[in-house]
Amino acid sequence: MMTALSFFVFIGPQILGFGGSQDGFQALADEVEVRELDNGLRVIVLPFGDAPVAAFRVTVNTGGMDEELGLTGLAHFAEHMAFKGSRRIGSKDWASEKRALEECDRAWKLYEAASTHQLGNISNNEIQQLLASFESARAEADRFSDASAFDTAVSVAGGLDQNASTGADSTEYHVSLPVAQMERWFWLTREQLGDPVMREFYKERDVVMEERRMRTDSNAFGSLLEAVLQSAFVAHPYRDPVIGHMDDLEYLDRPEMLAFWKRHYTAERMVVTVVGKVEPDDVFALAEKYFGDLPRGKKSRIRRTQEPAQKGERTVRVIRPTSPMVLIAWHVPEITKRNKLLYAALGDLLWGGPSSRWYQRLVKEERISAEVDGWLGYPGRVDPTLLLMVGVPVPGHTGEEIVRIAQEEIERLAAEGPTVREMGSLRRRAKMELLQRLESAQGLAGELAQAELFDGGWETLFQSLDVVELLTADDLKKAAAGLNPLQRVVGLMHDEVEVGS
Repeated sequence: MMTALSFFVFIGPQILGFGGSQDGFQALADEVEVRELDNGLRVIVLPFGDAPVAAFRVTVNTGGMDEELGLTGLAHFAEHMAFKGSRRIGSKDWASEKRALEECDRAWKLYEAASTHQLGNISNNEIQQLLASFESARAEADRFSDASAFDTAVSVAGGLDQNASTGADSTEYHVSLPVAQMERWFWLTREQLGDPVMREFYKERDVVMEERRMRTDSNAFGSLLEAVLQSAFVAHPYRDPVIGHMDDLEYLDRPEMLAFWKRHYTAERMVVTVVGKVEPDDVFALAEKYFGDLPRGKKSRIRRTQEPAQKGERTVRVIRPTSPMVLIAWHVPEITKRNKLLYAALGDLLWGGPSSRWYQRLVKEERISAEVDGWLGYPGRVDPTLLLMVGVPVPGHTGEEIVRIAQEEIERLAAEGPTVREMGSLRRRAKMELLQRLESAQGLAGELAQAELFDGGWETLFQSLDVVELLTADDLKKAAAGLNPLQRVVGLMHDEVEVGS
């Protein structure tokens, strides 16, 4: 695998020059080969590096926004279940395991119906008996499986950095393997994508619920972020946290997961990227052999309710014994194609390091905030979304002061535009950040897939430098002007003592 230095040499140091030459990127783009299988699955291959290693990635065009009411958390939960194996991987006796899994599902539904009073007047003793029956059925199903078998197979093949992530828009699975193990990866991934049995579902559900407690319920920032999200969106599914609502997680069952997978994990919604010392024809042949029979979806992606225009500032307060904090969210358009680069440049001006406007004003000059940060495209970027800023007021100052000064800097940028020096700096940083994202095979694989799915095609990745170079001060003035105080949500984290005083 290429190091960052060798990658820099390969694509050419000239792209970092002020002229913004595309020669190095074009040389890399010319190596990319793409094929779409008959079922709609797309395969992108980039021969890269000298070491006999490759990055393998599957990006699925499904995420939290595809969940139905009452089933939040399924997309993220599906990512957990993808590593639990198939009929052929992890089962000691599939016929017996299948019966045991179905009995476990039946026992759970009886307990759920009783505990939520769907069966009328059921005594607590009867409910506890149903729970015991469910736990017994779960233990019986576990006797017939080894849920770690998939991970073990990847490890034995020399897999490194196996992981997955789920967002509101998409889900990604990735691993690095020796090229000699490429066919094994295709076989394992075919089992993972095409034949998941969702074993240990109810045990893993407890893991996901604990993850939610740690990331949101017991976490000050997580709870503030969720409160802001649910205030910013009242109609669009971006309002629901990707981790899911606890009440939904508690009652999810395996048949619901299998139905979600069948509906959304379809071939035309998958992009496979392979980057490394590989021959494209070999990759395409294996993709056809192992992925060619994955089913194409019978329905298009569910239409999302569009968020109505916000007609005034919304404020939400979260009370908990912790240090004060402020989180501000502005509505922005979808962060795809050119918008992705335009708003990234706007973010660089506002919070991109010690020279940024928010940092200079709030931290260095006014000394109102201990720190400032921001990020773009939360919780997703396919539909109109949010630009976020977080600040931590120092003793003697308030979150409201941070809000006021942050908005003043936005309005100054909208009125005056960035300086010539700022424009030059943000172009240089944008190029360097792009280089950093692409300095590894996995980074390239991820960026290629995202560009293919959401930015108009993989080719747009290699056109990014030209787009950044053509951004003008007027473009950034207009983008800043869109961060309207009437279109923002302010989240304030307070200690109870402070609020009551």
